Amino acid sequence: MINRRCIAAAGALLLAAAAWAAEPPAAAVKPRAIPLHVKEWKGDADGMIERRIVRVLVPYSRTLYYNDKGRERGLTADFARDLERFVDQKYRKQLAKRPVTVVLIPTTRDKLLGNVIAGLGDIAAGDLTATDERRKIVDFYVPAESPRMSEIVLTGPKSPPVGTADDLSGKTVHVRKSSSYNESLSVLNDRLKKAGKPAVNVVLVPDALEDEDMMEMLNVGMLQAIVVDDWLAKMWAQALPSIKINEGAVLRPGGQAGWAIRKGSPKLQELLAEFYVAAVKKVNPIAARMAQQSRRIKQLQDPTASEEVKRFENTIGLFRTYGAKYGFDPLMLAAQGYQESQLNQSVKSRVGAIGIMQVMPATGTELKVGDVHVAENNVHAGAKYMDILMTKYFTDAKFTDVNRSLFAFASYNAGPGGIARMRKVAASRGLDPDVWFNNVEIVTAEKLGMETPTYVRNIYKYYVSYRLMQDMADARKKAAESMKPGR
Repeated sequence: MINRRCIAAAGALLLAAAAWAAEPPAAAVKPRAIPLHVKEWKGDADGMIERRIVRVLVPYSRTLYYNDKGRERGLTADFARDLERFVDQKYRKQLAKRPVTVVLIPTTRDKLLGNVIAGLGDIAAGDLTATDERRKIVDFYVPAESPRMSEIVLTGPKSPPVGTADDLSGKTVHVRKSSSYNESLSVLNDRLKKAGKPAVNVVLVPDALEDEDMMEMLNVGMLQAIVVDDWLAKMWAQALPSIKINEGAVLRPGGQAGWAIRKGSPKLQELLAEFYVAAVKKVNPIAARMAQQSRRIKQLQDPTASEEVKRFENTIGLFRTYGAKYGFDPLMLAAQGYQESQLNQSVKSRVGAIGIMQVMPATGTELKVGDVHVAENNVHAGAKYMDILMTKYFTDAKFTDVNRSLFAFASYNAGPGGIARMRKVAASRGLDPDVWFNNVEIVTAEKLGMETPTYVRNIYKYYVSYRLMQDMADARKKAAESMKPGR
């Protein structure tokens, strides 16, 4: 939301950011720091104990790992702390009061295994199914008692019925390229083709989207069908009532998830086996932790419902005009407009912000765009304001087009001074200050709380939905063109 106070405070925020950055560190005390930016290192558990650090790569996920105002949450975060306590207890004499730290490093799923292999992490813990293809490049620690799980098809309120996996023939399924679900869909398509049936239309989504993100999108009709591990689907379905779990539509039955490690790490395998027996199997905290995670969900609305689609079609021209003028993807701007107002120019907030981009009436005059009661001026104000944030507060940044939009959204929500500070903190930790997801996002959640990361992620989900909608429209248009006489 834009308001007069935000505009008036711009100079003060810039000065505050500069003062924060310029404040010299205490000369007498050198702060302790875990070197998260350590270059590649490949070794076994004994080397990790000697180095006093175990690096666990984990997706940034509200099920597995996230950070809320400095507190790590999620199933993997809990088990990582259990591992840390176990290792420190087991090696207490050897460590001589210099404990081992288990460092959780948020990593997108497409990089989990590759970064373990490259020595940029020691363990990949992302609810990874131990498939035959993955075992060719990494080893897995999978407890013998680990429960079996199945990859199951989920559908939403707008989806056609699915009774078995074969019923996906000719239907659309959204999936991450790096997932085991994608492997399973490839196997299914091979079987369908041999049977002379149409293949599944597999549509890839960005690896920044986690399973729970896609389930939220499915719940409100933004996607037609997805594939998810059954335990995760059942946990989240309690809070996402429009999801249908198709028990008979199983792609991979009886799979097991584990922690991936580099090949040739027998000591780490042994350590993880000891940890499981002593701290997991014995205490068995899994059910309680899963129940706790299921209560932490934020609902979404559907930006592709019929009325919303009409508003999108009526306003996309404005987003194209001002996206081009200020260097933003028009679909990104449209997604932000949906987050702010569902693209409804008649919406007025309790504090008086109005319109698609939720702009205060005085802002149009201050930004010299005209009366923001008019939809075009309202969109112009939002785009121009974000461009001001980017050009004045992030002159040193080397953002990609996507990240420029993501940082603009974060600044729109939290203020540019705060996000500028978060970039500096991220850089000091070896994270990329020019990348939002899994980098500055992590620091922002830790220092400022989950509001801004959730705001940005919601916009990104809406953007993905709009992008898929546009891609389908373009595909239909192309198909129609190809069927014209003479083609």
